[in-house]
Amino acid sequence: MNAMQQHMIDAYRAAQRGEAAPPLPGAGDVRALRALRDWRRFEAVVTAPADRLPARLRRAVRSLLSPRTAVSAPVGHRPYPGEEVRENAPHIGGSPAQCG
Repeated sequence: MNAMQQHMIDAYRAAQRGEAAPPLPGAGDVRALRALRDWRRFEAVVTAPADRLPARLRRAVRSLLSPRTAVSAPVGHRPYPGEEVRENAPHIGGSPAQCG
């Protein structure tokens, strides 16, 4: 049974009971779409770009699709204080490598 047939049955039942007829199918669609548009505009103003739903979804999809590899130090990584530095290791962080 489609929506129009159901509406006709509901309208008949309402008329038998002396009640108001239900609204036509799709009568509130435009109002709902406008409310959704207004909400998205409001959300765009008050929410940081990185916290919006599309950005969160992209991050989630990227994390699911990216291969699970060990995290290595970024290029140019300098050791933290107290971290051991090998003497003959090449240094990429901006100073020339020590050759010896």
